[in-house]
Amino acid sequence: MQEFVGKVTKRPLAIGSKSEREAVRLDTDKGSFVLRRVGGNPLFDPELEKLVGKTIKCTGETHDYTLTMADWSEHPVR
Repeated sequence: MQEFVGKVTKRPLAIGSKSEREAVRLDTDKGSFVLRRVGGNPLFDPELEKLVGKTIKCTGETHDYTLTMADWSEHPVR
């Protein structure tokens, strides 16, 4: 497991392809990752939608551009 701190945003993914959609992302100093939650729906997860605009600290695993979160908490902005 890795630890990440970043701001949750929602931006287009796969622009111009048949898979184009709005995706919830975590923007960190290590890069920008599409967020997924263990056990959550990969296309629309209401729990992730609630995090948009917040800064969080989370643990999870990355695979390419995707970060699958195991747990998270809101993180104070410095």
